[in-house]
Amino acid sequence: METDIYAQALWVSGLIGSIAFAISGFMAGARKGLDIMGVFILAFLTANGGGILRDVLTGAAPLVMKSAAPFWIAAGTVLACWIARLQKYRGIERNWLFIASDAIGLTAFAITGALTGVSLGLHFFAVLTLSLLTAVGGGIIRDLLVKEVPEVLHGGFYGSVALLAGCAVFALHEAVLASPVAITVTFCGGVALRLVAYKYAWRLPKITSP
Repeated sequence: METDIYAQALWVSGLIGSIAFAISGFMAGARKGLDIMGVFILAFLTANGGGILRDVLTGAAPLVMKSAAPFWIAAGTVLACWIARLQKYRGIERNWLFIASDAIGLTAFAITGALTGVSLGLHFFAVLTLSLLTAVGGGIIRDLLVKEVPEVLHGGFYGSVALLAGCAVFALHEAVLASPVAITVTFCGGVALRLVAYKYAWRLPKITSP
């Protein structure tokens, strides 16, 4: 029962994240003046690109090939954003509700990717790769499609949260301490870390040429 509740909580967190990521894809498409089909494609790939990359790397059939839900979620999000005319609110991506939703999705996807890796018996760096790509892969695809430097490469303490979540999951697995409670604590810690990092504008050191 506890495991079922945990799985449901992680699914809900992933849903919140998918919606937040789809909104960011919608806003990126609106900024670039894309048509409605282009905006939908961008929103869909932002929300699901990371999971697709994870599944392709692990030889699994992507969820989008087995269920129509990801398409409906992306389409519903785009439609709601269009009706609400969110494209006119340039600061929506800096709204705390959006930031919190994005942090929830980032951490949930990172943990899902890491859990996939440990369940397959992959080594440490492979687990981190899956954790990072699942969490930020969609954002990377979004930014490349609109010809921008991927946010994860310069956006501060973002990808680092995904990597730390992956490290935590791998450590729990190796120590035989992985449990719904432990994973939930890891999830809460990842979300809190992302929110604190955003609030205080934490950034990793940059390497610049003279």
